[in-house]
Amino acid sequence: MSRLIPVVESLPPGYSSFDLWPFRGHDGEWIPLRREMSSDDVGAVVLSLLGHSTSGELARPDLGTAFDELARLETLFLPGGLLLEAEGIAVTPGCCCDLTDWPDWHGMPDGNLPDLGHGPGTVVEFDGDIIRFWPDVDDEDWETPEGRRLEIRRQDLPGLLQGVRRDLAGFLEALRVWVRNLEPSHADQVVAAVSGYLRVGASPSA
Repeated sequence: MSRLIPVVESLPPGYSSFDLWPFRGHDGEWIPLRREMSSDDVGAVVLSLLGHSTSGELARPDLGTAFDELARLETLFLPGGLLLEAEGIAVTPGCCCDLTDWPDWHGMPDGNLPDLGHGPGTVVEFDGDIIRFWPDVDDEDWETPEGRRLEIRRQDLPGLLQGVRRDLAGFLEALRVWVRNLEPSHADQVVAAVSGYLRVGASPSA
């Protein structure tokens, strides 16, 4: 059974100096976004969004300032994307992928390829009703990929993307609880902003 999961990269080691809230540190693992998340995982996702979408300077005087800034981001980048998994094979986001671009996957049934990153990257082939993915392909093998591949049917993608939307909506619930535990007066503001950044209500044509 195929699964499509919204994920965020674990934080770089340099983020360890941040001290306004607890968060999951660098471990090289993907952080799945969903309703059932630990507070440390939510903290890592929020810190990644804040740090990568601003100057990279992590120092903030207090929680209120950090959350106000989070709610006013103009240039967004949240390292991650959608992880496709089936039959023991995983297609993970490549370098420079941005989870906020996830609605671009809605164009894939029509043959439009979203940004899947690079270094190494994923080769995609459209063959009738089938979409094939070869993960972790180096540049020199791009034209003739070999090895394990993952296949899904075009008509299955809308259902998989509905699951992504449900997971992101669940993450927003976890986020609301997390902010309320830290700075209750900012919960509505932060959740509304992050919902917009993640385009949780994005239509298939978005």
